[in-house]
Amino acid sequence: MMAKANPESIVEREEGGNGRSDAFRVDLPDAESRGEAARDSRVFDTLQTRILTHWPEARMIRDRVMPAPRTAIVYPTYVCNQDCLWCEYNYENTSRETKGIMSKENLFKLIDDLRALGVQGVEFCGGGEPTLHPNLAELVRDMKSKGTSVGLLTNGTKLKGELASALVDCASYVRVGFDGASPEMVDQVKRPRTPEARFEAVCANIADMLALRRERGTGVKISVKVVLDQNNFIELEDCVKLAIRLGVDSIQFKAARLVDSELTQEQCDHVDSLLSELRVRYPEMVIVGGTEKINMTTRCWLTPLQLTVDPLGEVYLCCYYRHRKDKHSIGNCFSTPLRDLWYSENHWRAIDGIKPHECNNLDCRFVKYNQIMDEVMVHNDAQFEFI
Repeated sequence: MMAKANPESIVEREEGGNGRSDAFRVDLPDAESRGEAARDSRVFDTLQTRILTHWPEARMIRDRVMPAPRTAIVYPTYVCNQDCLWCEYNYENTSRETKGIMSKENLFKLIDDLRALGVQGVEFCGGGEPTLHPNLAELVRDMKSKGTSVGLLTNGTKLKGELASALVDCASYVRVGFDGASPEMVDQVKRPRTPEARFEAVCANIADMLALRRERGTGVKISVKVVLDQNNFIELEDCVKLAIRLGVDSIQFKAARLVDSELTQEQCDHVDSLLSELRVRYPEMVIVGGTEKINMTTRCWLTPLQLTVDPLGEVYLCCYYRHRKDKHSIGNCFSTPLRDLWYSENHWRAIDGIKPHECNNLDCRFVKYNQIMDEVMVHNDAQFEFI
């Protein structure tokens, strides 16, 4: 049986003159001893062009024919054990009206309905912290047995025990929101509500999960994601160093939006310049993302490639529904069959009602996806009928 990592041995603190943890050392095998010094299985460099595999469905949408969605984003809960400064869902996390966990019956039925609709991959995230759902490990194994791919975005606080085992065996990827390289910074920006949600505990969980992956030889991608604001951008390089010491596959950076602590343009320029330097300085780590923001200039028309379902059963065009719930919802799948909602006229009306300026409130990967598809389908003939 694999020994559990001790949080105190994983992260050793070296106190600076101000009492702050200025450096951390992670007690893990170095890259060479893990046989990962020269990684060939890197993050797909042309990740954005993956949208081109959806060309047949995009052509259907252009012809006003609703395709089956390939991906679903599912929020199993609005409950969370952290209180991140930039979280959009503070109200949902604390309101009696929305605070709750999807029942096991509804969750398992939803996944079956998504599979029947044509969904091939489900990403669990939130909303709330998805790993707080008590039946997630069982569900992940059930999905794997039925051929549905699983992805997870998590704060990492519950990545242990049977859930960690199920994810290592069955998931395609697990991305952990870290948002800091020191206990003090994580306390400041993520504001853990429980001891297991603190920095050292999450480090231990990631270390254990990576060790379990090596032990079992599975292909699950384990990475970290950092949301940057005026508080934590000073730890950017330390986050990269921590990712290297932990041995994760990649680290992603994004900018916090619509918060008082949002980065200034000068800070954004500094971050992006430093990221370019760090990619050269630390070639052993895949560093993706940045603060660049691209705005929509026309209505997003690719939403039928995916859907989002919240813990209450509401089905939305995409995950950025928080500021436009009524306009972005196509109905509730706990009261109306999901297939009926998907192929309804109300779905088309919701798509037709998308406002680009509302999309531009946040960073959305579909902005780039729309640009790519417009380029190959509207402005040029990519001639995908030929090899």
